[in-house]
Amino acid sequence: MTGTLLGFVLLVSPCGYDACDALLASETVYPTRSECVKVKDAIQRRLPDVVLFCSAAYRYENR
Repeated sequence: MTGTLLGFVLLVSPCGYDACDALLASETVYPTRSECVKVKDAIQRRLPDVVLFCSAAYRYENR
């Protein structure tokens, strides 16, 4: 199954660095990874203990 890249989303890990499912930190979809990372870095300067990361977001269509 092939998906279409929509952009990048900012995710937060409620478990810190332990393994668990990440949650959306925002509903915004950033067009590039670098834009997502800029927002992530700005948030982490204010909230250094929060574990945030950017991940690619894809749309999959049933055929």
